[in-house]
Amino acid sequence: MTRTLLALAALSLALPATATAQRYDSRYGMEPGAHDEIAWDFLEGITTEVGPRLAGTEDEARGRAWAIAWLRANGFANIVEEPFQHNTWLRGEERGATAPFAQSLVLAALGYSGATPEEGIAAEVVQFATLDALRAVPDGSLAGKIVYLGHAMRATQDGSHYGYFGSPRRQAPGVAAQKGAAAILIRSIGTDNDRLPHTGGTSWPDGVEPIPAAALSNPDADNLERMLERGEPVSVELVLTPRHIGMTQSGNVTGEIVGSDPSLPPVLLACHLDSWDLGTGAIDDASGCAIAAAAALRVAE
Repeated sequence: MTRTLLALAALSLALPATATAQRYDSRYGMEPGAHDEIAWDFLEGITTEVGPRLAGTEDEARGRAWAIAWLRANGFANIVEEPFQHNTWLRGEERGATAPFAQSLVLAALGYSGATPEEGIAAEVVQFATLDALRAVPDGSLAGKIVYLGHAMRATQDGSHYGYFGSPRRQAPGVAAQKGAAAILIRSIGTDNDRLPHTGGTSWPDGVEPIPAAALSNPDADNLERMLERGEPVSVELVLTPRHIGMTQSGNVTGEIVGSDPSLPPVLLACHLDSWDLGTGAIDDASGCAIAAAAALRVAE
């Protein structure tokens, strides 16, 4: 038997994993659709006892300590915490409202968003249907405007659209900043229809100052588009006050199931132990860690 290494890493947003581990082969002693109690123990435990774990925060540090204790209690060997420094971003106040159709907007700052002044900003909205359309306008042409980018994600059975439709979140804020925009609002990346905005990291080109960047819930994005269809100017009052707190300690946690044949290469299973801060910390990626931990222990049986 080879060594199985489990790495619980602190990383950025990745694709969500399923909430409970399932094994679909009765040779391994579980019927189709059965829950893996090992995976559930990890997932239920960390979400109940720790909760969301934004990278570089004290909550994430508690998550690492919890994971070390869980690995030790479940028979993993050579458990190591590997600290490193992380440029840490924290969420602040988040609110928005439209005019002349006076309605509030449900929104969430994207990770590494810039901030408005504490009193917020108010500006006219300029709508773009696609990221390419935003890229096509001249640099500086959106000075003083708030960009709204629709680019609605479509549902697929395999989740394959997540990568393509994630581009507005990852790239559009930087493009809007290059065009001179005061802020950007994007439609949440997801196919749900509830008023729960979907956060996630964004990136900024070298030399580009971050601007306020937020995701609207899908119903709020629909409503804003209907307002814009009426043909008169629509403005948004926006308050986003996230902040960077500099370099703080994050870390990875690794553990091993030591095999009987040291000549065989190790098998590495990995996940990220941190999570975004708006949910319970179960998806993205405690569930992935639960699945990886359960797989390592099942191999050792």
